[in-house]
Amino acid sequence: MQVINGQTVSLGPAPAADARVAAELIHATDPHVFGYLHAHDMDRLRDHLGRQWQAEGGIFSHRLAVAALHEGRMVGLALGFDRARQQAELLPFLTQAQQWLDDAAFRDLARWFEYGGFVLPPVPEDAFYLQNLATVEAVRGRGVGQRLLADVIERAQGAGLTRLQLDLYAENPARALYERAGLRTIVETRVRPLEAAGIGPHLRMELKF
Repeated sequence: MQVINGQTVSLGPAPAADARVAAELIHATDPHVFGYLHAHDMDRLRDHLGRQWQAEGGIFSHRLAVAALHEGRMVGLALGFDRARQQAELLPFLTQAQQWLDDAAFRDLARWFEYGGFVLPPVPEDAFYLQNLATVEAVRGRGVGQRLLADVIERAQGAGLTRLQLDLYAENPARALYERAGLRTIVETRVRPLEAAGIGPHLRMELKF
């Protein structure tokens, strides 16, 4: 349990009901990519990612996340999985996206797969992939992100995996958090067809256990 300004923040199962907060936190982990995927329409993004968060399956489901909780409300999240879980949850995500997005928006999402794989390389079989980690602004810099990351590392080791990997845009301030925890950049990627859309260099970072 983390004490912050006399209050407590604890880690626990992520609440499905905090869908709006979850959507905004997921967006904050990579606003360039998530903005691109939703035509930089925050209402569309909140609706779509909020629905994905509340779903029982899919790569953005609350069931795959641990939350930082303050007075019963989510103030941070860490969402991730191993490769097998990622592959199992991708189809539910796409099926739900086709249901909840209009045709034009789904086509925008589908176009991502032409080049997005270069931005987000495959996850190795022995790795835990931290897809999203973020905290609300009110608690940033107070150790909550560090606590979430330590929990991710502990859970990955407990599952018998041998490394943690994540992707982030190169200018993300969270890079310092990850480097302090021992993660190192192993790949830096620029995808020129996406640069015009504001998606600049991305890093794949890794921590071996």
